[in-house]
Amino acid sequence: MKNHTLFIYLIVFVFSTSVFAQKDTIWYDANWNKATKEQASYYRPQPVKKDNGYFLVDYFSSGVKQMEAFSHTLDEEKFEGEVIWYYENGAVMQTVNYKNNIPNGLRKNYHESGTLKSQYSYIDDKIEGDWVSYHENAKLSESGKYKNDERIGLWKEYHNNGKLKGEGNYINGKKVGVWKMYYYDGIEDE
Repeated sequence: MKNHTLFIYLIVFVFSTSVFAQKDTIWYDANWNKATKEQASYYRPQPVKKDNGYFLVDYFSSGVKQMEAFSHTLDEEKFEGEVIWYYENGAVMQTVNYKNNIPNGLRKNYHESGTLKSQYSYIDDKIEGDWVSYHENAKLSESGKYKNDERIGLWKEYHNNGKLKGEGNYINGKKVGVWKMYYYDGIEDE
C-alpha cells in the first residue's frame, strides 16, 4: 500500500510541475516576437536564477536546444560569459564570449556538419587579431589579421582543395596593391 500511495504522489507531482512549467514558458515566432504556442518557432522555459543573474536556455519548437547563456537580467538579454547557439540538428552553430553584453574574446562559428567554419576574437565589440575560416571539408579557406575591426596586412584565400587561391594586402579594411590569384591546381594566374 505504501508503494502504491508513493507512486500516486509521484505522478501528481510530475503532472503538477509540468503544468506549472508550461505556464512559465515564453513562446516566440520566427522573428523572436512573443507568440502563442501554436505560432511558435522557439520557446524559453522559466530561466533559472544563478548568482547575480539568470541562466537562459532557448529551444526550437521541436524541443532541440537553440541557445544557452547567462544573462544579468530576466526581462532583456544582457549576456556575460560564453553564449552557445545551436543548429536544429543539435550541432553547435557558434560560441561567442561576452563581457557586459558586448562581444569580447573568442568567437567560433561552425558548419552545420560540426566542422569549424571560422575563428576570431573581439576586444570591446571590435574584431582584433588573427582571423581564420575553413571550408566544410575542414581545409583552410581564408586567413589574415584584423585591427580595430578592419582587415590589415597580408590575407590569403584558399580553394577547397587546400591550394592557394589568392593573396594580397589590406590597409584600413581596403584591398591595396597587386593581388596574386591562383588556379585550382595552384598555378599562378598571370
